[in-house]
Amino acid sequence: MTLSSPSSASRGVLLVHGAWHTGNAWAGVAAGLRARGVAVAVAELHRGSLAADIAAAETALDQIPEVGHAIACGHSYGGAVITGLPPRRIDHLVYLAAMMPDRGETVLGLLASAPSTDLRASMIGDLAETTTLDPKTAGDLLHAQLSEEERARHTAELVPQAMPPGHQPTISAAWHQLPSTYVLCTEDRVIHPELTHRFTTRATRTLTWHSDHGVFASHEEETVELLHQLATRSCLTPAD
Repeated sequence: MTLSSPSSASRGVLLVHGAWHTGNAWAGVAAGLRARGVAVAVAELHRGSLAADIAAAETALDQIPEVGHAIACGHSYGGAVITGLPPRRIDHLVYLAAMMPDRGETVLGLLASAPSTDLRASMIGDLAETTTLDPKTAGDLLHAQLSEEERARHTAELVPQAMPPGHQPTISAAWHQLPSTYVLCTEDRVIHPELTHRFTTRATRTLTWHSDHGVFASHEEETVELLHQLATRSCLTPAD
């Protein structure tokens, strides 16, 4: 977990990475928010279960300075993690090309309910145990809009992913009680459009970006701006 210093912003921001990633994925976004005076905590997952990953995110949330409730932002699998956070700790949920499960749903079950994408062909390993992403295809799969050099850098930071969290059902869904923003990425090759459009019906509002799945990198400035606006807005209503 990485933590920023206190800020003048009214809310802190919790950043939650996706599968096969680490908190390093958020380096640019976190730096951009800190430069604007926003307190940031970056959760580190890979705890072996969905419940443990949610607990890790909540522990990171505990470390944000007392600047009010937080904005929780999850990318990809990280969306399932922020969904399980206690609503009393959060003012707004942001789903960046993310999973947005309801109670009883699983990440892998949701992916299987939609047409297949390029993700499955890139996965190496046992879907019941641990997988990695093929380094030959992961760059294009996740970061097609980045330069070849940047794709290679992000691919080199990927790690093995324990798969049990993807099979475990969501127990509680904070988006039923909190305002949320879903960032739909039109060039996402990981989550099928049929599924992301289903998620937009669950969110309070939808933003559509011409982005690949790795939106935190290809649209870093836009991500920082969105989170900064939410963190500093004087009042968040259900329409925000």
